[in-house]
Amino acid sequence: MKYIECHGNVRECGRQYGEQAQQEIRLQIASALLPEPSSEVYLRFTALAEESLLRYAPEVYDELTGVSEGAGVAFSQLLFLNCVDTFDSANRCTPVIVRHSEHGQLISKNNDGPAFEQMRNPFIVRRVIPDQGMAFLQVTYAGWLSGLDMLNSSGLANTHGSVGSIYERPGIRLDIRLRFYQLMRKCRTVEEVLAEVLSIPLTGKGFAIALGDCSGDNAMLDAAVPCVHLRSRRKTFEFATNLYETPGLENADTRTPEGKIIGQQRREFLRKIADNSPPQSLPELLGILRLHGDGAPCRHGEGEKSRTFWSMVALSNEKRLLLCDGFPCQHDYKNFAF
Repeated sequence: MKYIECHGNVRECGRQYGEQAQQEIRLQIASALLPEPSSEVYLRFTALAEESLLRYAPEVYDELTGVSEGAGVAFSQLLFLNCVDTFDSANRCTPVIVRHSEHGQLISKNNDGPAFEQMRNPFIVRRVIPDQGMAFLQVTYAGWLSGLDMLNSSGLANTHGSVGSIYERPGIRLDIRLRFYQLMRKCRTVEEVLAEVLSIPLTGKGFAIALGDCSGDNAMLDAAVPCVHLRSRRKTFEFATNLYETPGLENADTRTPEGKIIGQQRREFLRKIADNSPPQSLPELLGILRLHGDGAPCRHGEGEKSRTFWSMVALSNEKRLLLCDGFPCQHDYKNFAF
């Protein structure tokens, strides 16, 4: 996984991003099987996405322009990647919160997807020291400006898992991944994020989002966009498994009953841990992220079955990120800090 650093104004940060991750971004675009640039669906979608950025997130528009310049790719292709509702049936990701460890609050996840993605959809680790706003660390697909799976220099962190949303999202709306990119660059606390996240209309795939800060405040959100529901607040141990848990949202994703089985197995696996021996330390949390078996978070599935690509733990109080590139049961975590 490539590590890159960016600094300066948003356009400069974007250009440095594009230059340093040019190969990975081009592979991402080539693997995305985008519609023909002259097709009606492509032109209509990118026009709508461009209008939403200019209206709600002009600074993100500027940064994405810089990425396009640095990588030497079309702006509209990056726009499509960053805004399209990329739903699939893969059971992805296990966000986990541990509130009171010897290192303070821990916001973590195992990131998963179908095995074929690992070579054609590269991730990058990015540290940004901007002229304005807070510094941050993010782990994301190359070419994305997603604010999910991110830690800022105030100790605010989040991780996420894909779920989906059955709800209509008409009109000019900002993708929730880009909305969190805005919020993580300026918010210092969970409370600030909760107060602002719905102040503009949202679109996007739909996620479960784990959020925490260095005060010990945390939240698990069921973001069945355009709605965002508070699933839980200030839990000692909390997790998500590609399922919504807020009453009334049980079927608000787009999965078939068969498509929910892996998530349900993980939910039962982690519920037993919560009931019997919830983790209270960093070693105990890492031990859970490395567990195998039906419903366990470390997954080695082949083909269409979900497998673990990488694992991360944000240490909010210490403002640093631990990242394992590969199966956490086989590889060490590396330290990234400001």
